[in-house]
Amino acid sequence: MYLNQAGRKIYFNIKGKGNPIILVHGWGGSSKSLLPLAELLARKFKVVSLDLPGFGNSDKPNSDWGVEEYAQFIIDFICELKLRPVYYFGHSFGGALGIYLAANKPQYIKKLIISGGSFKRELLKVNPVGMFFRWLPTSLKLIIYRIAYPNSDIYKIRALESNFRKIVRQDLTPLLSLINIPSLILWGEEDNQTLVKLALELKRKLKQSRLKIFPGIGHNLPLKYPQLVFSEIEKFL
Repeated sequence: MYLNQAGRKIYFNIKGKGNPIILVHGWGGSSKSLLPLAELLARKFKVVSLDLPGFGNSDKPNSDWGVEEYAQFIIDFICELKLRPVYYFGHSFGGALGIYLAANKPQYIKKLIISGGSFKRELLKVNPVGMFFRWLPTSLKLIIYRIAYPNSDIYKIRALESNFRKIVRQDLTPLLSLINIPSLILWGEEDNQTLVKLALELKRKLKQSRLKIFPGIGHNLPLKYPQLVFSEIEKFL
């Protein structure tokens, strides 16, 4: 299904009946990434999955969009579909958006579930080589990314490079103390994109939180092991 939001075509789908839960994918993903999890959750909930602007089948965002703009988009989407309040599940970048929403718009979020949430990034110090690389021709940068950094988030969605650079500079840590809704933190112990120390930090700083760490699993926990994630969500909700 498609929704026209502020002149932008947004793809989404709905499965099941019951209390609404919205699934928000990570950077480079789409609603298809979380489809197996959505099908499991649809046994008990009304599951709403969407493609964030710039991903999947949705139109691109403005080039200046960061966390705040993506979060406002989700609020507008929830209002348009009359879902408020929702259970919120976010993976990676989707988890970061959930943190922002839970801190700033708690009236929209009944309970928060975060898996591998990228709420802050440890950026390398700027150096002359990095500055030179940034100004290389796009065609040459793409060749270098393809060879040296095939899993780079920038390389995944090249059209959103300006958005990505803005987002990774937004540290959401100060928002954690503002969150007062029940929260479930799900993490792969072998996550090398959002390290498990971030999960431990979330557990310390979120007042009403519980944490489950899965040994031997990496960043793609909800994509590769939806049954494990579903079991924890079912107990939490």
